[in-house]
Amino acid sequence: MASVLGFVVVPMLSIASPLLAIPAITSQFGAAGWSAVAVGQSVGASFAVILELGWGLTGPQRVARQSQRNRQQTLAIAISTKLAIVAPLVALASAASFYLSADFRWEAAAVAAGATAFGLNSTWYFIGTGSSAKLLYCDAVPRLLCVTVSAILIFAGGELALYPLIGIILPIGVSGLLVIYAEQLRLSHLRGMTLRRLGLVVASQSSALSARALSAIYMSLPITLVSFVAPGAVAVFSAIERLQRIYLQVLTAVPNIMQKWVGQSYGQRRKIRRAKKSIFYNAMIGLAAGIGFTVVAPTMADIIFASTIKVPIEFTALSGVLIFIVSVSRASGSIALVAFGRINTVFVSAAAGTAVGVPSILLGAKFLGAPGALAGEVLAELVVLAIQLREIRRYK
Repeated sequence: MASVLGFVVVPMLSIASPLLAIPAITSQFGAAGWSAVAVGQSVGASFAVILELGWGLTGPQRVARQSQRNRQQTLAIAISTKLAIVAPLVALASAASFYLSADFRWEAAAVAAGATAFGLNSTWYFIGTGSSAKLLYCDAVPRLLCVTVSAILIFAGGELALYPLIGIILPIGVSGLLVIYAEQLRLSHLRGMTLRRLGLVVASQSSALSARALSAIYMSLPITLVSFVAPGAVAVFSAIERLQRIYLQVLTAVPNIMQKWVGQSYGQRRKIRRAKKSIFYNAMIGLAAGIGFTVVAPTMADIIFASTIKVPIEFTALSGVLIFIVSVSRASGSIALVAFGRINTVFVSAAAGTAVGVPSILLGAKFLGAPGALAGEVLAELVVLAIQLREIRRYK
């Protein structure tokens, strides 16, 4: 029970971070400052998915049934593979954000660097082991404290650069050290790990990485895509995106709890039954959340963005539909298809979502602005979900 409660508390604390930072940014630097931060976060989040190397998809159920020694070795290997590629990804994300931002370019680049480095986190590991308390003090609490400090300093007249430096980059380093200490990782856990073996580990994650990387294009990059064709819609669209991501962050508690529940089940029939139940539970909660978001999001926007950005309810209705679909696909893809060993289907669905989502978002934003881009996101997620559910229905 304590573990379940912990996985509910962690995303609640995670949403407190942007709720503290956004009012400080918008009140001091207006829509231009927020747009720069949003572009940096959008680009960085996409590169963070690549840095994650698919561990967030396959890792939780892998460690759920491992011994402690094997868990430590898996975590050490995952961290080492990420560290091997973090520098070039951070450089690329920073350069892209600098180029795409109209104002506060250096700040956008710093935000992108921090958002990319966030892929170093070990959240997937604590989800798989059911260690919500460790996830709390190794990740959520340091991030909340650092963002709080950066928000206070910005409110007091500090520069926008304080947000990425103190609010994003600093807690990543602190969190990494806490994870190493909490899990008592040693160099001995990497004994026998040569460059060749490291390459084989990365290769073994290729399907999961490809699926996650493709999904990032239509999940993390919409703000970037909108900035290409409709710069004037970025402020409103990024505001809606941020609000729905906050909502979805809270909802991660449900699949996070179920990852271990499904992964540690013995017997294929029991695993199938639990995986399908997880889809139903996520769908019911996602439906309620989508309706709630539609109603409360316009008021949330006025409060969080200090009345500098207005979000109409017809826009939030599209986001409500998106929240429901994503809630279902989180269970169908990241839980059920992984449990069934159908990671290739996750890749196929992500590829289809990308093929549909990118042109839909670009065309929708160009001709209809923010609501057109949201409709493109909804269409992409519908395609993804349809492919995943079709495969699950066929699986016996």
